[in-house]
Amino acid sequence: RQVLLISTPRDYYVPLSISGGVRDKLTHAGIYGVDVSKDTLAMLYGIDIDYYFRVNFSGFEKLIDSLGGVTVQSDYTFDAGGYHYEKGANHLNAEEALAFARERYSFAEGDRQRGRNQMAVITGVINRMLSPAVLNDFSGLMEGLEGSFESDIPYDGLAGLVRMQLSDGGAWNIVTYSVDGTGKRASTYSMSSSVYVMEPDQDTVDHAKELISQVENGGGEVLEAAIQT
Repeated sequence: RQVLLISTPRDYYVPLSISGGVRDKLTHAGIYGVDVSKDTLAMLYGIDIDYYFRVNFSGFEKLIDSLGGVTVQSDYTFDAGGYHYEKGANHLNAEEALAFARERYSFAEGDRQRGRNQMAVITGVINRMLSPAVLNDFSGLMEGLEGSFESDIPYDGLAGLVRMQLSDGGAWNIVTYSVDGTGKRASTYSMSSSVYVMEPDQDTVDHAKELISQVENGGGEVLEAAIQT
C-alpha cells in the first residue's frame, strides 16, 4: 500500500541506455522507443523497472472522463487553457485536468512545477480508483479504455490489486518527490548542436534512490519522515 511518485525533468542530462555513456536529454530517450526511456531511468536510479505505462493526451482525457473526473490538490491559484484553478482541492473534468497537467508558464519554477502538478493528477487518479464504485466495474473500465494507452503490466497483476482493495479497503500511502538540477547548454547524443539541458543535482538523485529503497523494503512511516526532512 505504498506509492512513491518521482518526477524526473524531461531535460535531465543523463546517459541513455544505448548511448555508450554519452549524455543526452532524458526526453530524447523516447525517440528510440519506450524501452530506452525505461532503461535510461533504471540506470539513473540504479533499479530494475519491470513495467511501463504510456498514455497520450486523448487517452489521458478518456481516463479522467471514465473516472467521472478527479480531485487534484493545486499548490497555486492560476489560470491555464481557459480554466481557473484555486490553491487547494479542485475537482477537474478531463479537459481541465489536461490543462492543469500541461501548464508551466504560470509558475516561476516552470517545468519543475509542471512535474509536481502531473504527480498531483496521478495522485487524484489513484485516490479515485480506490473507490469501490470504480473498482467494482474494473473490467468495464479497462474495456472502455482499450486502445487509449500502452502498457506491459499483466492484466492479472492489476486484477489482483483490485481484488485486494475490494477485500481489505483502506487508504494508500502516496508520496511524491522531484529530483532537481541546474540548467545549462551542451551537445547531446542525439544532437551535435548545443541545446538546453539540466545538469542533475546528485544529492536529489541520491535521495530519490533512498526513497525507492525504503518503499521496496516496506517502510511506510519512515518514508513520510524522509520526505518531510
